[in-house]
Amino acid sequence: MKRVTLIITAVLTVLMLTACSSNKVVYESDTESQAGNKAWTVLIYMCGGDDESVNGDYSKKLDEIMNVNYSDNINVIVQTGGSSKWHTKNIYSDYCQRFKAGKNKLYLEDQSMAANMGDYNTLANFISWGTSKYKANHYMLILSGAGGGLMNGMAYDELNGNDSLNLEEISYGISAAGVNFDMLSFDSSLMGSLEIAAEMSMCADYMTAPQDVIGNDEWNYEYVLQYLSDNPSTDSQGIGEAVCDGYYAKCEEKGTDKDAAMSCVALDNMSTLNQAFDGMAGDMLTATDSLLNYVNLSKAISGVQLYGGATVDEGFSNSVDLGDMAVKTSEFVGNTSDVLINTLNETVLYRVCGERKANSTGLALYYPLWENNDELQEYMEISNSVKYKEFLRKICTRCNVEDTSNTEDFNSSWAWNTYNQDMQTMEYKTILDGNSYELNILGNMDMFKSVDINVYKADKKSGNYTYIGKYSDLDGDWDAGIFKDDFNGKMLRLCGKNISVNLVGKYDGYEIYSAPIILNGKRSNVRIMHDTEKDSYKIIGAWGGLDSTNGRAYTNLKKIGFFDKITPILTVYDAEHNSNDNITGSWTLKMFGGVKKANISDGAYIFEYELTDIYGLKRRGTAVKANAGGGNIRFE
Repeated sequence: MKRVTLIITAVLTVLMLTACSSNKVVYESDTESQAGNKAWTVLIYMCGGDDESVNGDYSKKLDEIMNVNYSDNINVIVQTGGSSKWHTKNIYSDYCQRFKAGKNKLYLEDQSMAANMGDYNTLANFISWGTSKYKANHYMLILSGAGGGLMNGMAYDELNGNDSLNLEEISYGISAAGVNFDMLSFDSSLMGSLEIAAEMSMCADYMTAPQDVIGNDEWNYEYVLQYLSDNPSTDSQGIGEAVCDGYYAKCEEKGTDKDAAMSCVALDNMSTLNQAFDGMAGDMLTATDSLLNYVNLSKAISGVQLYGGATVDEGFSNSVDLGDMAVKTSEFVGNTSDVLINTLNETVLYRVCGERKANSTGLALYYPLWENNDELQEYMEISNSVKYKEFLRKICTRCNVEDTSNTEDFNSSWAWNTYNQDMQTMEYKTILDGNSYELNILGNMDMFKSVDINVYKADKKSGNYTYIGKYSDLDGDWDAGIFKDDFNGKMLRLCGKNISVNLVGKYDGYEIYSAPIILNGKRSNVRIMHDTEKDSYKIIGAWGGLDSTNGRAYTNLKKIGFFDKITPILTVYDAEHNSNDNITGSWTLKMFGGVKKANISDGAYIFEYELTDIYGLKRRGTAVKANAGGGNIRFE
């Protein structure tokens, strides 16, 4: 049985030292360096979870922390927990342990039986203990653990059913300790949002957080803590800039910088920013009084920078960039968007972003790309913007949620009422001539965002059909409502095989797609970038998406190597349109090449027009049969 005590005997100390294969070991309490106030005390609340027990990711963070040449002016205190196994010797899963960091050392300062890291009481207790014992002129709190964003929180405790700290618990845990932090930093995915910053403004002066998914080795502990040790007189903004710069440097080192997005926010300006946002939300709400106005607004929002998951297979983070939304919708909401942008620029003091996050402005915003009634109801309790909540209630037509501040129903939206009236008079007609598949629509085409063709590979023996993606390069006349397939016999294929590709987002000059796969035996999603100017495709990595049970985001994009085994996951439908996953044999990337458009294999297919409207609702045209041979398509 593992046994560690606060009073460590000389014999135990010798055993600990000799048991370690490296010079980085746990020592007894560093009492000599505790006397007197320091310039800074940094508290690190580290929940290792299964990322630690499986991969040792949080032990690598501890290695970084121990690589720093510390000055006498700072304290760095770490609490570990939440993992069934720690890869650092003398850190045990059955204890909640607290350490003071030193060069190549961790000094054991306190321990107790394991506590739930997903419980606000554990956080509050650590903060109270740390700030009482390690007095300083300034305090910084780093919350480190797997993250799920605004709606799913962070710090998933593997020992307690992956219980996590939600936004309310984080706020209450800090407030209960009675400490206002100079800097609060999240080493946790998807935590850089307007709503989180607003809540944290009650317990900290500044905040750094990533807007998107962050890798387990991207928060640069060595860089930040060395900067603070070398510059103990620095202010909170200086530390915030160091956090962002260190993170971006790590991303560049790993080759993940193109998707980087992190910011430093002045929380004392959040009240002003919330007011500015509520003003813009009021104009967005007004747009729902007219179908034409809402059509324009909805189409503008569809091009806003997205964060996290954005497909059924990945899961939906429902997170978009706040500033980019203001920019994209400025034509339709008036000067309130300018007020928001100016206020946001005053609030976000520093930010870093990569090439594929060029539209990132420093804070994200909840926006339901996929409507979930329970989640939207929870958001009604979180958001401070009455007008934005009313706006969401009016556009989320498949949800029925209540807002205690407003009882009006979305059906009062004139845009929704007009939409329903126009849809009732809409007419569709399918025309086939053997070589083409045409859809004619009689009605208000403004209500649709996109028209695509779903393509299925048919199995004549079983009657089943397998979805292999959408075809969007149509010959379309939107004004006349006439669309022709213009199909050239090519679909996007991975390593020469069919994949179920779904659009993540369309941006200036490029598009991002995602397709579900099995990567080396584990379910994942391959992300693909389409350079629309060059009309070329490339694999940018694989991502596990969001955990379907608790919403945590798996670590960031991983490169796919030449010998990684890939298996596509294809959706198969039977005659009654019931679906299930179809997983075929695997292959390695090196053997078959990358991703590109290629001729579909010969055989029977089904083509089906799909129309997506401004409310995200989908309508399908009459499905038709087709046969492919030699790259040519013949419709029946």
